[in-house]
Amino acid sequence: MKQFFTIFKFELSGYLKNKIFTGLTVILILVMAAVLFFPRFSQSKTPDADSIGASYASKMLLQESTETDASLLAQCIKQQLGDIEITVADKSEEQMKKEIMDEKYDIAVIMTSPLSYRYIVKTAGITDMTGYAVDDAIISCYRMKKLADLGVPQEEAADILESGVTSEAVIIGNDQSQSFFYTYILMFLLYFAVMVYGQFVAQGVALEKSSRAMELLITSAKPVNLMFGKILGAGAAGLLQLVLLLGSAMGFYAVNRQFWQDNMIISSVFDMPAKMLAYTALFFVLGFLIYSFAFGAAASLANKLEDINTLTMPVMFCMIITFFITIFSMVGGNVDSPLMKIASFVPVTSPMAMFTRITMGSVSAAEIAVSVAILIASTVITGYVAAAIYKAGVLMYGKPPKLNELVRAVKNNKK
Repeated sequence: MKQFFTIFKFELSGYLKNKIFTGLTVILILVMAAVLFFPRFSQSKTPDADSIGASYASKMLLQESTETDASLLAQCIKQQLGDIEITVADKSEEQMKKEIMDEKYDIAVIMTSPLSYRYIVKTAGITDMTGYAVDDAIISCYRMKKLADLGVPQEEAADILESGVTSEAVIIGNDQSQSFFYTYILMFLLYFAVMVYGQFVAQGVALEKSSRAMELLITSAKPVNLMFGKILGAGAAGLLQLVLLLGSAMGFYAVNRQFWQDNMIISSVFDMPAKMLAYTALFFVLGFLIYSFAFGAAASLANKLEDINTLTMPVMFCMIITFFITIFSMVGGNVDSPLMKIASFVPVTSPMAMFTRITMGSVSAAEIAVSVAILIASTVITGYVAAAIYKAGVLMYGKPPKLNELVRAVKNNKK
């Protein structure tokens, strides 16, 4: 154990003393501070939905039309959009386009029939929702006129059209609209940590082996202690970086909570239930370990740095495929699909699949317990097999061994 702790502390201190590691961590913390403090310094009041989401035109040119009562339509549009300046004029389409280009108006509407129109705008913004509001206004105006033709007074017609439904949602399981964003962010962090720190472990092993430093290390420390010390040292560095980033972000958000309370995305991310943080830590640690063991074992077979990509490619493909299966299931809103249920119990996919089902789907405590038990057992077995491969592989030079040669070497090393 003394050898293990010596190697562990050496690897961990190597990351902490690395200027790139510390610099990147500090930069990310400063970026999060700038983003989360921005509303405090940019405006004195809490941002509303319009300042962070949908936007609407403020000046509209509406063409006189024989197809529609323009004044009634203008009234309906104002009911939809509220504070908007509408000018009704009898102008040609070319004249209206010119005034839009000259920025006298934001948009122009030309009715071609009671339920169709041309919408003229200089630049169509991504968040511009004016067109949808005009659609609703036209439909409302059309229905109001039809009701008036049937003898329904205008006031009653307006009441009928403005009638709304009041509902109360009783969510028994998870609210995916609240959990989607923090689940996506945590999935990306796990993916990023495994790919980056797994590659760091692989490069460290291959570099020591290619420089023949491994021959000196192997005589002063057991191969198992070397591998576990390197992997757990990198894992501790990654977990520490994750804790610093998430902890800083939550601290910055707590200070500026009042400025973000109307932003559903930010609020859902930082108001994540405490138990989800525990699941995050559990699946992050186990997922990182099982993949890092595989990265370390694969890298021990490399004779030079150029071999790393080829040898670690199967491990990387497993992670990439898992990531895309999970993300596509999240986007499709079907995290409890048969594929995701199977993936929840497969060790290489369960760190992402089961965590996503816990946060966004319906999963029983028994399923979680079985998945975690399988993952823990698989991590231990993977660590044992990886240690055997590492022990045999670090002293194998020449061409990367074939599978039967590797199995023979592992058996010989056990004797």
